Amino acid sequence: MIKNIIKKGEYTKQKVFIAVIFSLIVATIITCIPNTFIWDRIPIFAAIILCILLHFIFKLEVMYNFIYKYRYILSAGILIYIVIMEYSGSSIGCYNNNYQPQRSQIYDTPILGVHRAIRSDEWNVNTPLAISQGIGANKYSYYNDKLRGTTTDMFSIVGTPVLDIILLGKPFNIGYILFGVAKGVSFYWYGKIIALMLVSFEFFMVVTNKKKLLSMFGMILVLFSAATQWWNSTEVVMWGLLALVLFDKFMLSEKYKVKIACATGIFLCAVAYIFILYPAWQLSYAYVYVALLIWVLCKNWKKYKINWKDILIVVLVILAIAGVCFRYYSLSKDTLTAVMNTDYPGERFELGGLGKGILFSYVYSFFLPYQRGMQNPCEISGMTSLYPIPMIIAFIYLIRNKDRKKHFSFLIPLLVVSIAFSFWALTATNEIFAKLTLLYMVPSQRLAIPLGLIQIILLIYLMANIKKEDKIVNNNIAKIVAVILSVIILSIAIQTAPPEIMGNLRSFICGLLLLAQIYLVFTLNNENSKKWLMIILIPISIITGATVNPIQKGISVITEKPVSKKIQQIVENDSQNNMWLVDALPNYAVANGARVLNSVNSYPNFEFYEKLLKEDFEENRKIYNRYAHVMFTITNEESSVELLSQDSLLAKINPNSLKDLQVKYILMRSSLEEYSTQEVNFEEIYNEYGIYIYKINY
Repeated sequence: MIKNIIKKGEYTKQKVFIAVIFSLIVATIITCIPNTFIWDRIPIFAAIILCILLHFIFKLEVMYNFIYKYRYILSAGILIYIVIMEYSGSSIGCYNNNYQPQRSQIYDTPILGVHRAIRSDEWNVNTPLAISQGIGANKYSYYNDKLRGTTTDMFSIVGTPVLDIILLGKPFNIGYILFGVAKGVSFYWYGKIIALMLVSFEFFMVVTNKKKLLSMFGMILVLFSAATQWWNSTEVVMWGLLALVLFDKFMLSEKYKVKIACATGIFLCAVAYIFILYPAWQLSYAYVYVALLIWVLCKNWKKYKINWKDILIVVLVILAIAGVCFRYYSLSKDTLTAVMNTDYPGERFELGGLGKGILFSYVYSFFLPYQRGMQNPCEISGMTSLYPIPMIIAFIYLIRNKDRKKHFSFLIPLLVVSIAFSFWALTATNEIFAKLTLLYMVPSQRLAIPLGLIQIILLIYLMANIKKEDKIVNNNIAKIVAVILSVIILSIAIQTAPPEIMGNLRSFICGLLLLAQIYLVFTLNNENSKKWLMIILIPISIITGATVNPIQKGISVITEKPVSKKIQQIVENDSQNNMWLVDALPNYAVANGARVLNSVNSYPNFEFYEKLLKEDFEENRKIYNRYAHVMFTITNEESSVELLSQDSLLAKINPNSLKDLQVKYILMRSSLEEYSTQEVNFEEIYNEYGIYIYKINY
């Protein structure tokens, strides 16, 4: 009887019931340990504990086949729950430290994890500006005057939700329009993550010829890599891989309903990829996808029969893409011209040679989420790639094995791109090479990330295809090579890592893990090596990426503070839609409906600087002709601007300039009474918890 109870697959209903109750009890106890009780943690912890327990109740094959069969339904259910609960991975809780922390609410802090101040492009630009689109009279308009205090293209640079056919280029923004801003943030965040999980799995199912375990392994490596989570670069990977999966299906299917569905999906992928609008990602990843497209064509060409219906579908897809692009160009041509003519990023010209640190950061990247005091983990976040080991194994496999010809179409295009990318990432080149390849638009630190993706794809393909009888190197040579390469790679990682990351103990741990991983890759013709490589890399990958972003609930930290309510009240009662200057993180006020002159300049507002500087306008053009976070200070001296960094500047504003700038309200963290004159009077209309709001009377 006891043996039957313990045995997997027996008494499953009773065991599941007990497991659910046990999970809830343990989750409640864990949730009660911290000083602040947040009930949302209970179902999250309970779900994690229950998932672990189910491995001891069901036979693994049965359980995972069930998950595989119903993966889309399960994913949809999880996403619906997340959106209803308004969970996101945003770090907007960082605003709590800058805006009235004395009036903190329970959901101003994460449910789990920590907010990442370094992710300022997310929490201080993209998220508040997306929220701002759902506030005020002209919701989700293509042009808005809240940002920069003047008419601004809200789609081209920051990619906020707009109610236009162009929304096809940002599909995950539809959540804002359908569900409102709080649930929209949630759908935007976790919709992309769940989609990448499903798409990367399907892609590796094609690469491995439907080997489920290896496909799951590849999905985990991609989804939880440091680069994916720290950079939030889900879309540029997802749309490219999905287009390849759909194109493979298009070529293999004979049913025109399936072909039309695939073509529609490819159209959406293409439009979404185009509207990522970040050439450094788009161009570098495009090389990867072209290499893989060559393989898909070669793989399916003998089975595929070209016909006029397919040609018509392809032509219609191209015309549809062109139509959406033309719509975009007609709306945003002035914006594109302005950005291309900026000093930053418009004049940026890269020559490569600076990517070594990121290429080898996988050695220690599982420490990054847990290291306090780091200046910028994003800049050293790469893929869990084992670079350059998969490349080396691919070369050895092609040289030593007789059946190499059937793998040419996959391995050679990816190896060619890998070599070119390695050359760019590790060695400074010249202008001719940069222009011919268009890589002058790609910083080598960014290019190192798609190069890492290639290594993951190569590794999964080799694991799926290398058999026991295939030749790589013998066991003794594998040990020697593993020792040599691990020492070299570890040395590079230590030299390029921030000093606080790689202490003696950590270096030792990283060295042992690296040695084991390299040895296992060099012995992939042994099935046990494949299993052990997955056993080591799966937990490392999850530790690396799963805790990078917090679990944040709602947007109350932006919309429910006393100062937020005051801003909203002033804006609602201000029929003239007057201008604001905001001292502390100005995009916060934009998210509450204010028209803020010094909010992020997604492209330059020359009218602002011309009014501020007058005859010095042209002389200082290089300072403000850029994407810029604009800080300001009130001064009794002459108005001026100062460049603080590539994307940050300080405007020093004399009170007499405020009338020319048409500023009516100023939000400050300090008093302005000393600057009042007969011409300009600062009337205090709000003063609470260190935040002042002044109404200016001229």
